Amino acid sequence: MKKKLFAVLIAGAMTVSLSAVAFAGGSIKLFYNGEEIRTDVSPVNISGRILVPVRAVAEAMGAKVEWDKDNHRVYITGSDQELRIANLERAIAPKSSREAVNSWASAVQARNGAWQYAVMTAALKEKSYEELSSMGWSTGTSSPWVKSFEVKALGKAGGGADLYSVTFTWADSTNEESKTTDYVKVKNEDGVWLVDSIAALSLKGQITEINVNDDGVAESVFIISGAETGAVYAEGLAIIGENTKIYKGYTDTELKPEDIKKGSRAEAFYNPGPMIMIYPPQALADEIRIFE
Repeated sequence: MKKKLFAVLIAGAMTVSLSAVAFAGGSIKLFYNGEEIRTDVSPVNISGRILVPVRAVAEAMGAKVEWDKDNHRVYITGSDQELRIANLERAIAPKSSREAVNSWASAVQARNGAWQYAVMTAALKEKSYEELSSMGWSTGTSSPWVKSFEVKALGKAGGGADLYSVTFTWADSTNEESKTTDYVKVKNEDGVWLVDSIAALSLKGQITEINVNDDGVAESVFIISGAETGAVYAEGLAIIGENTKIYKGYTDTELKPEDIKKGSRAEAFYNPGPMIMIYPPQALADEIRIFE
């Protein structure tokens, strides 16, 4: 089956809008399944939308591209598998931010990596593809399993994204139960609501100690978590780096390290990179949220 697409012909290169796989930062680079696609004509940003060479993208996805010069049409013929996957993803595309996070949480409960991947933004797909693929698109094992989950809307996360907490209740073959909490950011991408980031809640509790540098600015905080918070650790040190984001509660209002006060409640999310292997844990924080 051939799909007809309207195309713009620029210097012999056919382009369609495909902002999902383009990344800005000087020249725009194009990736598919983690692999860079090299093109004769560079992608361009026009009014916030990324235009990319359609032939390079389609052929990287295993499709055949034909140009009908008489009728000024581009014909793209995809494989049955690619078309089937694309149609399935369109069919389950979330229509609201709440639907997106519920869909992702349901996919986690079902241990379905392909479903989780389908409701991710292009940027998160780029980060997640290799891991999910290596797992055979099946996440989790027979034990423990997700018994239930609870989704709570928290507020705005910056950049127009909505912030949710998802608390999973886990059970195992010994009937033991435990809870973990992920914070999920959802954003609208080309008219579809998709999961943009997932972060495990590392610490949640009271700031009992603030370590400052020679200028008196906080460079790390020690947080003691209360019981049943859903945090990964009962206590730990959150190191504040130059890229650590500090927010006022569940808002997108950014704070400075000097705004942090001892005794405040806080939630911290560790960077997934290396940790100092001691207890209590010490790691660079990606994000810290401060509550008065």
